Amino acid sequence: MGEAERHLQLALLVVVQALVFLGVRFGFEALPMRGVLIPGAVRGRRVRRRAVQFFKASAEKRTAARVGVLLYVSLAEHRAEIVADEAILAKVEEGVWGEAMVALVDKVRAGDPAGGMADAVTRIGAVLTTHFPKTATDQNELPDRLIEL
Repeated sequence: MGEAERHLQLALLVVVQALVFLGVRFGFEALPMRGVLIPGAVRGRRVRRRAVQFFKASAEKRTAARVGVLLYVSLAEHRAEIVADEAILAKVEEGVWGEAMVALVDKVRAGDPAGGMADAVTRIGAVLTTHFPKTATDQNELPDRLIEL
């Protein structure tokens, strides 16, 4: 086997590997069930990271009392997160948000994601009312609207 033939075989091998890689990469992207192949812990970390990113970009430190809250729902990953500003984190334990998450998950599983979000917001509001009662000078500093991405 000559030197030129070995170079040709090596080049062919590299081309075949590149085609296999591209086929696998775009094949997984096209799979409707590709999320099933991703471990739950990885999906959870991704959703948490995105929720924190959106919170930092849209709500963190944008209220005078540092009491902003984000309810983030990822329907694609079947995960949700509640992210709170620093004043809330100082007074409220993370486990308190469990009722809001249960209300959200129950309604989403029943096919009513809007009702689940409304129930979760109501529960979040109850927690905030307990720790941060409304005063005469309070004003709404953040928009109360659904942002769909």
